[in-house]
Amino acid sequence: MIPGLNSNVTYEGVEYHVQTEDLGRGKPYVLTLVFRAGAIIAREKVNYRDALGEGASEIQIKRFMDDQHHRIIEQVLAGQVQSPAPSERGARYPSQTSPPPQTPAPSQTPPAPANLSIPPADEALDRLIMEYIRGRRAGKSR
Repeated sequence: MIPGLNSNVTYEGVEYHVQTEDLGRGKPYVLTLVFRAGAIIAREKVNYRDALGEGASEIQIKRFMDDQHHRIIEQVLAGQVQSPAPSERGARYPSQTSPPPQTPAPSQTPPAPANLSIPPADEALDRLIMEYIRGRRAGKSR
């Protein structure tokens, strides 16, 4: 498993935290979560085995993680990911349908498809994900 990435970014005076992690070869996903004030406001989960193939190296997976992490940061900085207003809790928000253009070098793997989704503000889901993340962090410190 590859160490995760964490970045704080500000858009129009609002602080966002972007967290990307590899869920491991047993669950070959790269998961990126966008937080505002501790609440998850957007997520993207991409199967890197499907994107890179069965025999992907750790270097390829790390590059895939970096690309996904920075693509999501670009979306936040472009205003494409924003948290709902308090009166809109529970409403669905449209997903991002097209990532910023990227031109991979010929030897690089193409970027993952953009499937960033902004989930409904569901406190139970937020708690479940936070418990999962805390559990993974506790397991890593052993």
